[in-house]
Amino acid sequence: MKQFIIYSFASLILISCESSDNKTPLNIKPDNYVVVLDLSDRIIQNQDQVNIDISAISSIFAQFENSIKKNLVVKSKDKFSVRIIPQAMSSLPANSFENNLSIDMDKFNAAEKNKYLTQFKIDFPKQLTLLYQQAILGNKNSDYAGVDIWQYFNEQINSDLEPNYNNKVLIITDGYFDFEDKKHGLSNQKMSTTTSPLLKQMINPNWKEVAERDKIGLIPVKFTIEATWQVCGIQPKASNKDLLEAEKLCYLWKKWLWASGAKKINNPIINGSSNKIKNLISNSF
Repeated sequence: MKQFIIYSFASLILISCESSDNKTPLNIKPDNYVVVLDLSDRIIQNQDQVNIDISAISSIFAQFENSIKKNLVVKSKDKFSVRIIPQAMSSLPANSFENNLSIDMDKFNAAEKNKYLTQFKIDFPKQLTLLYQQAILGNKNSDYAGVDIWQYFNEQINSDLEPNYNNKVLIITDGYFDFEDKKHGLSNQKMSTTTSPLLKQMINPNWKEVAERDKIGLIPVKFTIEATWQVCGIQPKASNKDLLEAEKLCYLWKKWLWASGAKKINNPIINGSSNKIKNLISNSF
């Protein structure tokens, strides 16, 4: 009887351990990192902007690497992708760069994963540098038509997200939704797909109260898959004299993301030095 009890107890421990081992992988969702790039005239407004952007992207890529190691390389299903918001008049081969700056660990078998990841890590900084070299279309604002952030989010962002993944979206932008062509965009009395008409209504000292009362904001889109959202690089234009412009842009972004269905939004990051942005991004997700 004593031997039977010991055997039964040992069996229960074994079953419990096996059950726990079986459940652990099922409870850990893989990560899907998505970097959305605004390569409009913002990249020439600050002489160090390219380096700042590259630092931010490198920082989020380091998080992706840590995620892979945490979940074991041979078992990893994690994904990393760079998405470039289209821009009229730009000759940048965006699709080619997106392919070269993205990796899906789930596409490789266990024996291939480490090999492809190692090669991707070697190629990544080279491709990123080349991307920004070719993204410089000129040294004047008029050389850049502007990117349609609203349209991209309305039509494309859901296809960048993955069900049953921890989606983590980093949006690198100065915060503006505007274009060289002032007629581009949709708007009604209080809402718009561009930021200029909204900021013009937010000029009083109590601008936030007015915006809440009058429901001033960007027209919502619809997110169908959950994600954590981080906007990085908010920076008022040099010609702007409004000391609160950065705060207003952050407000419009957060309000728009919430209205579009986001449930996890980190506070937008205002533009800064490469090291500062790198440190802030490293604590984002």
